[in-house]
Amino acid sequence: MRRRRRLAVIILVAGLASLLAGCVPGLTVGTLPPTLALEDVGGVRVAMQNGIPVPDFGRQARPRINLDGEWRTEAVALDADLTMTDRSASLDDIEAEADGRQLPDHDDASWSTTLVPGTSNPPPDGEEGGMWYRRTFRVPGGWDGRAVTLRFESANYVVDVWLNGTWLGYHEGGSTPFAFDVGEALRVGGENTIAVRTHTIPLGTRQDVVPWGLIDWWNYGGLTGSVWLEAAPAFHVTRADVIPHLDAVEVEVLTRRAGILAGGEESRVGVPEPGTPLRVVADVLPATVTPENVLNPDPRALVEADAEPITTVDGELSAPDPGGLARSQLSVTFRSADLWSPASPALYVLRVTIERLPDQDGEGDGAADPDEPPPVAGSVDTFWTTFGIRHVAVDPLRPRVLLNGEATFFRGVGIHPEEITRTADGELIDGTPAPPPEAILAKLQQASDIGADLIRTGHLPGDPAMLMLADRLGFAVWEEIPMYHATPLIFDQTLSRGIPQQMLREMALRDMNRPSVLFHGLANESTGGQERADALAALHEVDREIDGTRLTGQAAYGWQPTDPTHAPLDVAGFTFYHGVFYGSDPGPDTRRALRLAHEAHPDKPVMILEFGRWADFAFDEERQAVIFEETYPAIEQFRADEPSGFVSGATWWTLRDFATQLGGIEVEHFGLYRHDGSLRPAGVLARAAFDAAGGRGDQQNLEPDIDRPRPAPTPTGLGDWSLVVYVAYALAVSIGGMAVVLFLLTHRGGRATGQRRGPTMRRPPIRRPRRAGRGPA
Repeated sequence: MRRRRRLAVIILVAGLASLLAGCVPGLTVGTLPPTLALEDVGGVRVAMQNGIPVPDFGRQARPRINLDGEWRTEAVALDADLTMTDRSASLDDIEAEADGRQLPDHDDASWSTTLVPGTSNPPPDGEEGGMWYRRTFRVPGGWDGRAVTLRFESANYVVDVWLNGTWLGYHEGGSTPFAFDVGEALRVGGENTIAVRTHTIPLGTRQDVVPWGLIDWWNYGGLTGSVWLEAAPAFHVTRADVIPHLDAVEVEVLTRRAGILAGGEESRVGVPEPGTPLRVVADVLPATVTPENVLNPDPRALVEADAEPITTVDGELSAPDPGGLARSQLSVTFRSADLWSPASPALYVLRVTIERLPDQDGEGDGAADPDEPPPVAGSVDTFWTTFGIRHVAVDPLRPRVLLNGEATFFRGVGIHPEEITRTADGELIDGTPAPPPEAILAKLQQASDIGADLIRTGHLPGDPAMLMLADRLGFAVWEEIPMYHATPLIFDQTLSRGIPQQMLREMALRDMNRPSVLFHGLANESTGGQERADALAALHEVDREIDGTRLTGQAAYGWQPTDPTHAPLDVAGFTFYHGVFYGSDPGPDTRRALRLAHEAHPDKPVMILEFGRWADFAFDEERQAVIFEETYPAIEQFRADEPSGFVSGATWWTLRDFATQLGGIEVEHFGLYRHDGSLRPAGVLARAAFDAAGGRGDQQNLEPDIDRPRPAPTPTGLGDWSLVVYVAYALAVSIGGMAVVLFLLTHRGGRATGQRRGPTMRRPPIRRPRRAGRGPA
């Protein structure tokens, strides 16, 4: 009964809605442009956003004001058309609608309080919509003359930001970071007030947002990530991107000279004049991860007190004019390096220092003006980041993923970026998209305990803390932008606005130095033929332009293994639910689909990004275990690290149960773990299978005709329900839109109804990797 209700919800909400919406003319398309653009700076393309280069969002050794904690909040009804209109035409109306909420002297004493990071619509009953946030704080006088940025880890979905009544800008997209240069708006040495208008667009009400409608997770709204101010020197390193190779790394250092600084006037002391020759010094230090520092986001915490640089390289640059940028490219070559992999997650710490070059007389930069203060000797700025040396690629000779030159088969689990609270009997009572790092570590410990070495971060960019821990503990990561159940209409409307491209760029830029991130997902269970292929090709090129060190893919329907839209991508990814949503025999159907996928894409590794089943009740757990017991060996039979194999990963959906907005379900019980932390039977099987010696099991136990090609599956023999209905759903989705979804979602009155490892090589919860690297060439 529960199975049919789940299917009925999907078909009603997605299928009929899409059919009707695809026929409804005049659906609104917003004019709000993306805020991130690639601009030519001195002959080099730089990602610029809100007038500044996109910064590195990692922890720096700089003055910082943490704005996490309680904020004053007020839920309000907001006009979505106004929200999605270009601010050149809508800002006046938005400020009129605000009715003073954006001003520092607005009376918010009667407002509620909400924790940041957190959500404006916690499950199970929280509704998407609008909310204003306000926070007052003091800035020390020592920040005068610094380049100060206001940074948001994430906010869903469109936010407008004011500081002391001055509008700083806006951002669209729910899971990626953004920053504003506060300049003269900041009151140094006094009280400051931030006001944020957040609008979590209700799902299903528009076709020009990402995600647009049908999702199988909780759409957490509001200020979902941390918020902070960071003060840097007027001339500073804004990011240092590490591009790894097997025997070397390239370091691209981007520096910026701010134009308008905090306090309104630039302090001349210590700021190099335009044209001043400077030295860029990059020190590579070994990183050591221990139980004491594993949760510390500061890269310096991984460097032992007596650690010496493994190698040092330097280069030169000239200080730019105010508001200008300068780039320096450095190359570090190793005789032999410790490579990062899930089996051995070796890390390095990079320290980049900007120093003055002495003139020929050794007197500093030679500023001759007697009215100017003398330059300050020594460093101008220091920047820290961690990185790993690894190389992921598709074997040009065989369809398999190579990690550091070796064929790889990943065993994965899906993990949603949330922490839900449930009663003893499993009833959902609360949830947050911002669990504490300790809770994330506990999830990864559970993944480690069953032998998983790959994490799929739900259908969203990964949680920053989870990615940090994946680097340190040894998990490969597949993260993605939320192009979920996209249709030709959705692809057309959102890509024409540039929003998926911006999300992908923001995700890639944020995680550039994360060695754990091996894959970028560009869509999940989407429809359309040439329209989808064209969109995926465009997104693949966006990814290559920004990054180029990861593999791209999508998660396509497993019932269509010959799907041609994988062509522009690096790997062919699928969600496999044979014997669950389609077919009747999980093992043979899975093997047949894998053969067909390989025949259709003979040069591409296949990645199974979902297989699994729910276990809503105790009797469901037996069927869930059967799905694992029959599906996983069928996948593993074709593992790419064995001769003639072509499957490079198998990911169970999911590690834990998760909250969902599919009506009447509330919690999806797909987890290998129950909510009390115990393993379901499928989890017990996963723990044994993921660590099985040899991995392929006893060939004698496989059915004798497994190597004989079989015809494509036909819509018969489908168990509880018909593939005809499922195909009808998919065809309906491909037609487009959201009309019935609009009604259902807005009028339902709440949410009520590695590398291979032998059996003795289990990953410990915290590794102490050996000192990384063995010296420069």
